[in-house]
Amino acid sequence: MITVTEHAREVLRSYERPEGTALRLDPANGHGPDGPLARLGFGEPRGDDQVVVDREGEEVLRIDRSVSEGLNGNEISVVSTLAGPGLDIREPTGTWPLPEDS
Repeated sequence: MITVTEHAREVLRSYERPEGTALRLDPANGHGPDGPLARLGFGEPRGDDQVVVDREGEEVLRIDRSVSEGLNGNEISVVSTLAGPGLDIREPTGTWPLPEDS
């Protein structure tokens, strides 16, 4: 399962969806250094998708099962770019292994 920060849910909610489609995170060709590549776009909902909802219970994103499994434990968050806010997928902050006591 991929977690989505509240700020990222707000950004995802702002996307206007064509009628009858869902905002989806689907597999893209290849793998990056941190796992499979994914692309954000519009498409048909599928029964095995991971569904992300906002505070009001409105669906804001569907994540393809293979992407959700391949990036299990990662987090979608908002990052600042020169072009404005963007979305990033990475391991959540604070998950780095702590050094062992000697």
